[in-house]
Amino acid sequence: MPNTQPDTSALFLSTRIINAREASGFSQAQLALRMGIKKSTVSNWESSRTSPRANKLIELSGILNVPVLWLIAGAESPAEVTVPELSETLMLEQKLDKADLLVNELSAIISDLRGHTRRVQRDIDESH
Repeated sequence: MPNTQPDTSALFLSTRIINAREASGFSQAQLALRMGIKKSTVSNWESSRTSPRANKLIELSGILNVPVLWLIAGAESPAEVTVPELSETLMLEQKLDKADLLVNELSAIISDLRGHTRRVQRDIDESH
């Protein structure tokens, strides 16, 4: 992988593109040809005049063999995702089951209220 030391030059997407391209042995023209774009587009990315769109960032990461996240943010990899404990998962499932029961009860109450409202409205209409 290209130099990922925490210096200020690594803070810029343009610098990471340059570092990755050079580490991969491509010239701007070669990279542009490989991506099917103009050399000036690569030059604009590397001089921070423009930035590559998401689809081009993905393509760049594949061609230059660097993680997309590294190109975007200079990060080696995403933060660790922890798997919840079984007890936490079971507790969440129980809460979801209870919420589902409450929704069903609420739906029944709303249905009853609509029926009562119709009857009251019908009684009012009949009395006038």
